[in-house]
Amino acid sequence: MDLLTATRAHRRARGLRARLAAVTAVAVIVPLLVGVFVLATLLQRSLTGSLTSRVEQQVEAVATAVRQDGVRPSVLTDVDPAMRTVILDSAGRVRVSQPAGQTRPLSQDRPAGAHRSVRNARYWWRPCDVETPLVVSRGVRTPSGTYVVQVSASQEPQHEAISTDAKILLLGTPVLALLAAALAWWVAGRALAPVDRMRAEVDAVEGGHLDTRVEVPPQQDEIAALAVTLNRMLDRLQSAQAQQQRFVADASHELRSPLATLQAATDLASADPAGEWPVVAPTVQAELERMNALIGDLLLLARLDERRAASPVGEVDLDDVAQAEVGRWRAGLTVTVRYAGTPSRARAREASVQRIVRNLVDNGIRHARHEVLVTTSTVAGRAVLTVDDDGPGIAARDRERIFDRFVRLDASRSRGEGGFGLGLAIVRELARSTGGEVSAGESPLGGARFTVVLPLPQEPRASSVDAPRTSSSR
Repeated sequence: MDLLTATRAHRRARGLRARLAAVTAVAVIVPLLVGVFVLATLLQRSLTGSLTSRVEQQVEAVATAVRQDGVRPSVLTDVDPAMRTVILDSAGRVRVSQPAGQTRPLSQDRPAGAHRSVRNARYWWRPCDVETPLVVSRGVRTPSGTYVVQVSASQEPQHEAISTDAKILLLGTPVLALLAAALAWWVAGRALAPVDRMRAEVDAVEGGHLDTRVEVPPQQDEIAALAVTLNRMLDRLQSAQAQQQRFVADASHELRSPLATLQAATDLASADPAGEWPVVAPTVQAELERMNALIGDLLLLARLDERRAASPVGEVDLDDVAQAEVGRWRAGLTVTVRYAGTPSRARAREASVQRIVRNLVDNGIRHARHEVLVTTSTVAGRAVLTVDDDGPGIAARDRERIFDRFVRLDASRSRGEGGFGLGLAIVRELARSTGGEVSAGESPLGGARFTVVLPLPQEPRASSVDAPRTSSSR
């Protein structure tokens, strides 16, 4: 990993940590601000209610004194000096007041009878001064007439107390936000450290060393799951690389033999063109046909690997294709090829189905002793093609690898029986390209059975099927 890549990765990590820290700070600041406002409002309501109760008590005490003693200065002797008190007559004039210099009414309210009114009470806290006092007015009826008692009290002290508490809380909010952001920064760094380590380990993996794996953290969390996923990806890459290397080696091996034969035949014919060419010409023609078939199979597998379909998917009469292929092989064989099945339609490419049936019949004829049986049917919502033979069969341990490329079960890799070990690999790739699958098993005839399962026309294309999966080649 070069310096530029490391620097970019470090910046990305820092950017993520910074974003997490910023989000955490905002997530702390907003609830704290809302909490401060809610708390201040609750205190405001509580203190306003308490102040209103005290003012109402003084109003009631003055009203009682007025009813008993009439309107005279003595009724205001025991009132709270922190409050203003006035007694108004029916014309709205101030008759008695405390303090004595209060000559104007405290409020415009004139409740009749024994009714009471409250003005200017503040129940919501706002960060500003309170200039309007709380005023309670009450009507009083006496034998000498009707009067109004008004008592006011300043709301500034309680507002200042609440504001002081709110300021303290607001001053502490940035500190708490910074602490939370710092904690988020630290936690994010600890959490992202394994990710950064895994990134560096994966970035250090080179094409020639795909056996390297990421260290899985001991804790069972999302980071460990990420490490396991990366290791699975590396497993797939290593497997694909190994398969590609085997493919290149096997293809080279298969091409080397016909090329050597052609070279020898050419050298022999060049020494005596008139006499030797008729002898070597059939050999040259056979080897050229063999190479042409091999190259065609390799190109087909390459197209299938790239998921490039030769033709669009449509509806195929599977039984018609099978019967046509069986009819092609009936004449001139020591092995009997027959068809026994029921009509079945599949959603696939017709050319692909034809190649699948031909390769499987070829394979069955190559290994059968006397008989090859082809059947078609519809089972469990799938179109099914089976090809049975009465040959030696396939060992259970080989039924998985038989579909690998260039795999032939004869240890000598002899080409005496024909084939390159690509026929069954092509069958598997063609079946999977249309949403189907192929498997190998034991045949009732005593040999091998190959089962191809394809989707029905009315069903959506599926990526897998219910038939047992195996992959190998004989």
